[in-house]
Amino acid sequence: MPDGDAMVDSSQPVSEVGVVGAEESSSRAHDFVKDPRKIARKYQLELCKKAMEENIIVYLGTGCGKTHIAVLLIHELSHLIRKPQNSICVFLAPTVALVQQQARVIEDSTDLKVGIFCGGSTHLKNHHDWEKEIEKYEVLVMIPQILFRSLCHRFIKMELIALLIFDECHHAQVKSNHPYAQIMKEFYKPKEMKIPRIFGMTASPVVGKGASNQANLPKSINSLEYILDAKLVDCGAVRCTPSLARHIEAIVVHRCTLNLGRSDNLSTELHPVYSVEDKLDLKRFVASPVVKVYPYGPVVNGGSSSYMIYVKKLSEIKGECLSTLSRERHDVQSLRNIKKQISRLHDNFMYCLENLGVWGARLVSSFSIKTDFLILIIYWFYTLIYQFSLLLFKASDSLLSGDPSVRNELIEAEGNSMDDSLYSFLSKAADVFASACTGDGIASELSCIEILKEPFFSEKLLRLIGILSSFRQQPNMKCIVFVNRIITARTLSYILQKLKFLAYWKCHFLVGVHAGLKSMSRKTMKSILEKFRCGELNLLIATKVGEEGLDIQTCCLVIRFDLPETVSSFIQSRGRARMPQSEYAFLVDSGNQREVELIKDFEKDENRMNMEISGRTSIESFSFSEERQYIVESSGASASAGYSISLLHQYCSKLPHDEFYNPKPKFYYFDDLGGTVCHIILPSNAPTHRIVGTPQSSIEAAKKDACLKAIEELHKLGALNDYLLPDEGNENEEDGELDSSDSDGCEGENEIPRGGRHEMLVPAILKESWAKSENPVYLNSYYFQFIPDPKDRIYKDFGLFVKSPLPQEAEKMELDLHLARGRTVKTEFVPSGVAEFTKDEIIQAQHFQEMFLKVILDRSKFISDYVSLGEEDYESNSSTFYLLLPVIFHENASTVTVDWKIVRTCLSSPVFREPPSSKGTNFFPSDEHLQLDNGCCSISDVENSLIYARHKDLFYFVSNVVWEKNGYSPYKDSGTTNHVEHLIKRYDINLKYPGQPLLHAKPLFRLHNLLHNRKPEDTESHELDEYFYDMPPELCQLKIRGFSKDIGSSVSLLPSIMHRLENLLVAIELKQVLSASFSEGAEISAHRVLEALTTEKCQERFSLERLEILGDVFLKFAVARHLFLLHDTLDEGELTRRRSNAVNNSNLLKLATKSNLQVYIRDQPFDPCQFFALGHRCTKICSKETEKKIHSKKKGHAADDANSGEIRCSKGHHWLHKKTIADVVEALVGAFIVDSGFKAATAFLTWIGIQVKFESSQVTNACLASRSYLSLTPSVDMAALQNFLGYQFLHKGLLLQAFLHPSYTQHGGGCYQRLEFLGDAVLDYLITSYLFSTYPKLKPGHLTDLRSVLVNNKAFANVAVDRSLHNFLMFDSNGLSEAINNYVKFIKTSSSATNLIEGTKCPKALGDLVESCMGAILLDSGFNLSTVWKIMLSFLQPVMSFSGMQLNPIRELQEVCQYYDLNLQFPARKKGTTFLVEGKVTGRDLQLCIAASNPNKKAAIRIASQKLFAELKAKGYTPKSKPLEEFLKSSCKMEARLIGFDETPIDVVVPDDYGFESCRSNGDFDICSDSDVSDSSSPSITPVNRWSSLAFKEVRRQPSETISDPSGDTDSEASGGSANKSARSHLYEICAANCWKPPLFECCEEEGPSHLKSFTFKAIVEIEGAPNIVLECFGEPKTKKKAAAEHAAEGAIWLLGTGRLLDLELLT
Repeated sequence: MPDGDAMVDSSQPVSEVGVVGAEESSSRAHDFVKDPRKIARKYQLELCKKAMEENIIVYLGTGCGKTHIAVLLIHELSHLIRKPQNSICVFLAPTVALVQQQARVIEDSTDLKVGIFCGGSTHLKNHHDWEKEIEKYEVLVMIPQILFRSLCHRFIKMELIALLIFDECHHAQVKSNHPYAQIMKEFYKPKEMKIPRIFGMTASPVVGKGASNQANLPKSINSLEYILDAKLVDCGAVRCTPSLARHIEAIVVHRCTLNLGRSDNLSTELHPVYSVEDKLDLKRFVASPVVKVYPYGPVVNGGSSSYMIYVKKLSEIKGECLSTLSRERHDVQSLRNIKKQISRLHDNFMYCLENLGVWGARLVSSFSIKTDFLILIIYWFYTLIYQFSLLLFKASDSLLSGDPSVRNELIEAEGNSMDDSLYSFLSKAADVFASACTGDGIASELSCIEILKEPFFSEKLLRLIGILSSFRQQPNMKCIVFVNRIITARTLSYILQKLKFLAYWKCHFLVGVHAGLKSMSRKTMKSILEKFRCGELNLLIATKVGEEGLDIQTCCLVIRFDLPETVSSFIQSRGRARMPQSEYAFLVDSGNQREVELIKDFEKDENRMNMEISGRTSIESFSFSEERQYIVESSGASASAGYSISLLHQYCSKLPHDEFYNPKPKFYYFDDLGGTVCHIILPSNAPTHRIVGTPQSSIEAAKKDACLKAIEELHKLGALNDYLLPDEGNENEEDGELDSSDSDGCEGENEIPRGGRHEMLVPAILKESWAKSENPVYLNSYYFQFIPDPKDRIYKDFGLFVKSPLPQEAEKMELDLHLARGRTVKTEFVPSGVAEFTKDEIIQAQHFQEMFLKVILDRSKFISDYVSLGEEDYESNSSTFYLLLPVIFHENASTVTVDWKIVRTCLSSPVFREPPSSKGTNFFPSDEHLQLDNGCCSISDVENSLIYARHKDLFYFVSNVVWEKNGYSPYKDSGTTNHVEHLIKRYDINLKYPGQPLLHAKPLFRLHNLLHNRKPEDTESHELDEYFYDMPPELCQLKIRGFSKDIGSSVSLLPSIMHRLENLLVAIELKQVLSASFSEGAEISAHRVLEALTTEKCQERFSLERLEILGDVFLKFAVARHLFLLHDTLDEGELTRRRSNAVNNSNLLKLATKSNLQVYIRDQPFDPCQFFALGHRCTKICSKETEKKIHSKKKGHAADDANSGEIRCSKGHHWLHKKTIADVVEALVGAFIVDSGFKAATAFLTWIGIQVKFESSQVTNACLASRSYLSLTPSVDMAALQNFLGYQFLHKGLLLQAFLHPSYTQHGGGCYQRLEFLGDAVLDYLITSYLFSTYPKLKPGHLTDLRSVLVNNKAFANVAVDRSLHNFLMFDSNGLSEAINNYVKFIKTSSSATNLIEGTKCPKALGDLVESCMGAILLDSGFNLSTVWKIMLSFLQPVMSFSGMQLNPIRELQEVCQYYDLNLQFPARKKGTTFLVEGKVTGRDLQLCIAASNPNKKAAIRIASQKLFAELKAKGYTPKSKPLEEFLKSSCKMEARLIGFDETPIDVVVPDDYGFESCRSNGDFDICSDSDVSDSSSPSITPVNRWSSLAFKEVRRQPSETISDPSGDTDSEASGGSANKSARSHLYEICAANCWKPPLFECCEEEGPSHLKSFTFKAIVEIEGAPNIVLECFGEPKTKKKAAAEHAAEGAIWLLGTGRLLDLELLT
């Protein structure tokens, strides 16, 4: 618990807390219900009862069990929050550690579901996520920032909170900006909504410096009560000194009205007293420590003191380093940051020197460079807050004066690098202290007693050591030393650990969790506290993090090394000394009377606080004005002026960024007539660049006002959604499962199913039946022409008969059926007119079809002596109506007639007669008859018939009678055994008629999926001899007469033929739907539609995958183009998110199912055994009652097995993955592109619900808007750049924009990122089109691999270097400049392409350049893809040959390892600036290990993978599939062509009379034409990488300094947006931007009489970094002081701007 032993007597060990419940739980076992009342103290129950009646604030000391009172209250009100109630309890704690701690207490004490929400709750991004959390948990424990943010964005509504608990509630004050106060001020509206019960708890009701003095104390207490709408319950008297401990009264200040709103005047409220009945019960839990003051000698600050000597030396070193830094540093932003760091760290030096003494610096040479502690400190050093001071005391000589590579290795091991200027300063400072500590024979060991004196250790530190030494002999000692700074905590901890005579004290430091402070993670903090509890540690050096909240074991000694800053800190730190006879000690500078008085003041303030609560003296009434808010009416989301600052920063952080560009808003402040005005300069890739606030009374108010205005503007522009958040995609997105592959997997109970069951469409034309009464029946006939290859079989002619004629594309269908050994049968449909059937003929035809379907699909029924035909109602039991009959084709007339002879012969077989005929009379066989197993039959009936051999349980086609052989003939030409002997031996059968001739018979086939391509590529077919058996007739039963093997060969093809026909007819129906919806739908072929509907799982020779790849890239391009033109203010990141929302699988699935596309999809391989037609009905009758049972085994991923189709039901249900449905949409897009073009594909997308159309005016406007970049023309050699690109721009502004990096801030907003977004999409399509057309037989997987080689940033970066495009890039980043130069140097010196994988990291900006150039050319040409196609081919020609092609070696290695069941690992570690990776492959008989290194970790893994793959290949571990390189070599490369482009380019030529005023940008600046640039009075813009020796940064004006108000208010004076910026304000900006001191303005001369007096002012600018340089500029005499100062400022700016000072070359 946060209050230590809050629920039990302080004398009890902590381990005994749960004993009471444990005994009871053993008797009730798992039925035990947690009840916190059983271990509650009486006063806790009393206060809980009071809290149930009204809002209260419990004022109790540390250790008195405040948290348990909150737990009791939660328990008592659990009926309001227990599910299924919608209400919740929210428990707020100010720190993450406290949140986790309190949540654990609540969970252990109650049976409610508790959720923890702190900084790690990043997965909760939208309302859907929060709704699930609220449904799941009943108590939500969180930091207040999360609740405040959730209320602002309407994730949580205040009405849902039944109980709201504030831990450490003293932070809630009326004038505070703490989240506690913000929550209550902005969202607690008693008169407008249902409000929660409020419960607060604190150990000190006031917070902050000065809050407890006589004047402010009443206000602070009243403020706390007012803001929480609660009354303060005081049990705090027991926590005071013994003289006050007698007064055990809890004072309650009642309000006149409760929970109806805040009182307007607290001075009129009543003050009845509420007393805790059992005061002794409360008193016995509180121990009062003895307060002692330990004085130490005063610090000597005289000029001759050692302290001042070191101060002077450090100041000199600082000045020298700043001077050197200014001369060498060219990056303004970097210079600015380093100056700030040096100033801050210099101050820390002074603090440490004063408080710790000189010897702390000698620790520089006492640490070992190899210790983990050193690495920790070095990392901490590089953080922006404590770098220098910490290293001064915690580094080593090896680090500071040794090999720089060692230093960098240690620092960069943590991902950072030390600036050389900082290192130089640190080294010189360290030398000063090291020389002092090692001189005059002083011992170099810290543990030596000789050094425990001044100046090596300060008096303060020596006093602390003395106190600890005196207490070391006492048993069970635990101590906390409180300090105010982290550096002090760390340094003291180390020093005390090293002092051998203090070995009893096991010491560690305890600090808060800070950014960059890697060592003190929450896990580390928890571990330290646990060690302190168990006694492994007994001394903590803690900052204020140890004062409140954390569950720290009680101590007998608490020392304030640094005095507390507030009375709250005094009370809370004293509360840690709760053991009997404990001591609370202060270290006080005896020469500083203020410190002595401060301790007395703390005790006075505490007494005053208790007395104030007992008898209220305040007449303060609170009436604060609420902060201005921006509220979105549609959602209720709101942003206050205060919150808008962090919200604006959050928005900027979501803008596209990289390691060289971090988008942040910049704030500038100007004096105006009405007050201070804040100007916000937003990042260059934001939709608006400048926001101008209104005049306010202070800088803080001006900043809030401008930020709120920015939020409003961003919301109106669409950059923030209606919940005032950057749009990060759809809330209910299920892309996770949609993006996954169709691989098998288990579907857990709580997982979202990856697919669904859908009904498969049956073609309407095959469902049309003929009426029973119809006579004659006319059916359309189609002849199947079988063309076998090779011609090794005879196929009986067959035909198809349907009621309605087939569509034109179906009646001429052709397909290849694939047989064994690479044999094929080409089947062609031949329309053969209309056939007439009598009623009897229809019945005979139906019976014949039923007969042969039973033979091939259900042959077991023919084992019996009788088989019935026509018993079932065909019309009601069949989903399709067509007949497949043997025919005679009349080639001359192209007609067919049914071969009724065969039909009737088959149907006249004895097996179909009822009752069956008796067996014939036994007689010796003759030339005309044979004795069969089922009677005597004529030879003519036996030949070309179907028989059944009972002894083999198989069916055979009898070809002919072999007169030359009988039972005595050798069996299978063995020569030794005849048929008689074989049958006796094998089957124990004796032939009765061994002399009968044998039957030459072929086994009845088993059906196969003949649509599956079993023929390898480029292989020839081979003849396959038919396999016959010679069988004795008496063992065979005649089943069907006239059913020859030729008929059998034909009927074996029919199921596959009809399956393909059904699929084609489905595709035709979809085409008809599309054609009826938009005219372009008729331009696509049905076969292409079928290809787009057929997945790879169908195992046919075609699938949707290639079309899907093409459709996917076109869809992204079309949507990107549409969004680019529609939203001209959105940044690249937002455009990408919106495109993702439009093209992601989830949206495509929704649109596809809305259009019912899923019923057309074919996703299962054809299973002939589940072929159903007229005469063979489906036995799985599907209904609502039986559907679940039929398909239960195939639910989910089990259906992914490609080798076994799903169970077919009467409704044709099949399981479809969601991703499959989305893929079909993309494949249909690709189909339209291939068969028709962009226009048809666009029409299809519009039909399905994806808007991609645009207006020509949008293109023109986008081109005209680029004129805002023409002011950059002097910076770029336009002619040379256009020559490099091979394209002459009509709109030069587009070209300039394409080369404008977002880090470049000297322009009025904008960068290349939007063009990059457009160019990326078009390049993706063009390159895919190239590969699609060049390699038409390339498999989809190989196509994807090749595209990954071409479409990647590194390939584009190489193109940029090859074309020298990097020389024209405009940017403002030294880091980017260095990265580009390094990469260019590497590319030009690399000997081979394979070395590129091992090279330096490629800057993303280089690849972005190629994409932005393509986007610019595309836009400038009016979206003429043919133009971009030609340029793309010339750009990528070097890599299009794929010479030295490097595929992804990691994936190739993973595939090999997976195929051979090998284990693959890549352990990595960082050494200096390099990552060391070991690639390990292990198997049964294999163990390989390859090492690789690279500055980039991913590159190192790629190198190791490449080497491992080569090793495995050499050992015979080859990939299963044919390598892509070999495939490309053997493939015939076709001519590249741009697929599908049929659009008319937009004419973007601007008419001469086009009004220039209509060409204004969306920013806040006026735009100049080319001629305006040279005439403008503003400085011209030069490339940003031309830096001056003294990196002066000008805050530049645009050609017109008039700033337009975003609200449209043209009266800038009235709106406070006056932008005629004064020269003084401009000069202030310049100094701030360069980290110089603010300029000074002095009146140096007054002339003339009083009524005509004139003033002369001078402006003084101290140029820090240029020693002894102070600029003084004198203005002309003016009659007003303000005008004189203004003129002096103008002169200073002119002098700086012209470069006359120090020969500065200004960047303007």
